[in-house]
Amino acid sequence: MAFDFNKQFEKMMREYDVTEVVLLGHMTPDGDAAGSVMGLAHYIKVNYPQYTAWPFLSDKLDKGPKKQVMEDEIFAPFERPKLASERYAVIVCDTATLKRLIGMKYYQRAVVSMIIDHHASNEGYGIINDIKVSESCAYNVFEILDKEMLKKAASAPHPNGADYLYMGILHDTSRFSRSDAKIEAAGSKLLAMGADHRYVMRTMQDKTLDDLIRQGEILRRVKRVMEGKVAYVYMSYQEAKKLHISYEDIHPISGMLRDCEDIEMGFSMYEEAPNIWRCSFRSDGQWINVNEMMKSFGGGGHAAAAGLRRETDQPEVLLEQLLAQIESIQSLG
Repeated sequence: MAFDFNKQFEKMMREYDVTEVVLLGHMTPDGDAAGSVMGLAHYIKVNYPQYTAWPFLSDKLDKGPKKQVMEDEIFAPFERPKLASERYAVIVCDTATLKRLIGMKYYQRAVVSMIIDHHASNEGYGIINDIKVSESCAYNVFEILDKEMLKKAASAPHPNGADYLYMGILHDTSRFSRSDAKIEAAGSKLLAMGADHRYVMRTMQDKTLDDLIRQGEILRRVKRVMEGKVAYVYMSYQEAKKLHISYEDIHPISGMLRDCEDIEMGFSMYEEAPNIWRCSFRSDGQWINVNEMMKSFGGGGHAAAAGLRRETDQPEVLLEQLLAQIESIQSLG
């Protein structure tokens, strides 16, 4: 049975007797997290004026989507919610596990929670859950909303609800390169409602010449294993500091490697703080399912894109374990 957001939202607010709702996404949010949270916040603002929506995002949002969010004249999501009551609801978007959630205290103190997500690893940690595996959480949000009410939200000045959902889909499908007929149709419908393609595309164009130079330094450090089918980058905190390389610089590298014709899988290991390592994995989802691969390490995501955050003072051991796991899965496949 299809999830009816309006029905579930109205019932949640009525039965729990709340008039405010906080909307949350994951740490270091991307375009999909921001698009899902902000698109839903605008939808609620326009169609449910009796309720107050408080979107809250980490200010570490990717700089492309951040340009659009900073132009929002309705919401200030980088500021903490100014709740009028201790009783409120929470909606979490695009967040597979609570460990990845930004604004945990708002989730813990809420009287009711709704989870909307697209990650295969999400087991449904809310009171109300709508988890459907897809390429984009923003696409899932689009599917569960009333289209006439969304059209009303799309008539507001840019950036509006349609712009945000379109942004989320655009980012998580890599400009629709990983989409299907349903996602393409959703994008077309959002454009017909009033999403501005050129306006939203600016969020994809966020590279400066200095950014490209830093990415060149990263690419020079790429290593290949398994007969060249797997390519990866390993960068310590000290090396990254010396080269002025941030997580923003290295995060796209795994996808860039995966997109090479002669590479089946790309990944990065980046020490963002002393002994805190972030790993990002990309494949086509068929040569190797990186979500399944990550489960034994406590990470997860999608078949074609997954990640891991680990505290360790033995990163070389972690790297060896990851490479051994890849070889093991491939030998069985």
